[in-house]
Amino acid sequence: MLGLAVILLLFPNTTTKVTPNYPTSTDVVDNQHEISRALALLRSAESRGKEVVLTPTPSPSPTPVATPALPALKEEVNPSVSPLAKEPTGQKIAGVLLTYYDCDTEGYCGVTKSGVLLQKGGRYAACDSNYWPFGTRMIIVGDPNQYIWTCVDTGSAVIGPAHWDVWFYNQADGKDYLKTVGTTVAIKILS
Repeated sequence: MLGLAVILLLFPNTTTKVTPNYPTSTDVVDNQHEISRALALLRSAESRGKEVVLTPTPSPSPTPVATPALPALKEEVNPSVSPLAKEPTGQKIAGVLLTYYDCDTEGYCGVTKSGVLLQKGGRYAACDSNYWPFGTRMIIVGDPNQYIWTCVDTGSAVIGPAHWDVWFYNQADGKDYLKTVGTTVAIKILS
């Protein structure tokens, strides 16, 4: 048993030759041959009372293996462009339907689809996440308040790139806001 341990220490590369993902039968035969040679030398030396220095047999160069083709990489998207609508930062989009939803009357309180907790005073919006990823920010052109709205939610009625639903804690504030800016607006994408 001590002899095998010595062999493994002297020939650390003889346990397996690694080819991509699996050892071959040739590798196993080469390893068995190397171990048999070392054991024979060790037994011979022990029987004659001599010390033996074992040197590994050089391994043949591995056969090159064809590298499989890599899958096509996805198109890199400019972070200033929404992934599907491809609207660049700063672009104005006219004819956007604007609606609102609220917490106090309609009960839209709590955590949004993106995981953001709605909080009184926040400027949150629901948008179609197939066009606008969560975190997309926009302003409504001509808004005297200059609110910046962030898409953090979705809604069953919010379909397509030209419909945003802004959130208010109080329903009365939502009604007043739409009276001020209108229900068909132009928006400007900030990010």
